Amino acid sequence: MSVNKFFFVFKDSLIESDDASMSIVSLRNPATRNATKYLFRRTSKKACNLYEVNCFNEQHRSWFINESVCSNGKIFLPTPIDPLFLVLPYLVEHCSERAVPLDQILIDDKFPCTSQLAEVLPADRLSLIADEKRAGSILALKYNETKALEWLVSKCHRLSKVIGTEEGPTARSLNYIKEEKENEKDEDEKSTLHTALGIVSDYLSLEFGRKLSVALGFPEDENISKKRKSVVDLESAVVKRIKKEENHDTTPIKLPAAEKKVSAKAKALAKAASGSKSISSFFKK
Repeated sequence: MSVNKFFFVFKDSLIESDDASMSIVSLRNPATRNATKYLFRRTSKKACNLYEVNCFNEQHRSWFINESVCSNGKIFLPTPIDPLFLVLPYLVEHCSERAVPLDQILIDDKFPCTSQLAEVLPADRLSLIADEKRAGSILALKYNETKALEWLVSKCHRLSKVIGTEEGPTARSLNYIKEEKENEKDEDEKSTLHTALGIVSDYLSLEFGRKLSVALGFPEDENISKKRKSVVDLESAVVKRIKKEENHDTTPIKLPAAEKKVSAKAKALAKAASGSKSISSFFKK
């Protein structure tokens, strides 16, 4: 019986602990609301962290693992993700009007593992996007859009600073501009902030992405609404465009009829017959 094998790339810190356990589950993507793979890492100290599972895939690729061949040549890379991104849509849906306990917010019939997000959400983190209401030992939450936007704006600014100091071609280009044109410093900061906006928006709905864009001082970016098209939608659009180009309706162009050439012999016969009577005229009374 064959066993499916997958190739993961982990940081040493994720697997160096012997008491750590990992599990991969399907959760609802905060931006597309489709199924996406995530990884929970738990330790004996009841610490739990969440990672999104990114996949790099190329055709005609395999892996040699010890003395066997793994025909699945995909590379899976777990990277940390802020669980507030995944919780935010549920807060908007369930507790925009009233305060609701967390265990009643993280309910999704199609994704039963959604309730596990409570393990990676300290109370102080939830207060960044919601107001807390306490009644005895019960803690209820009410979504606060102002807080949520402030949290996202702060995240974009922090990410922008990281992008500006990161080594690489983009950073060198920005540093070059700063050295040559000091008066364009503000423009560089705006550019890195816009890049940060694009990264953060990948974890938000289209509507929330537009609100964040306005909160950062940018006009509503049309790219935010275009970047969410799935591969299926893109392929469908391409197919429709190709069919339209192949089967487009056109009005046929009528070319003038070519002038009929008359030979010299035909002209002579016509001239000779012009003065003669037709044979039927001899039979008329």
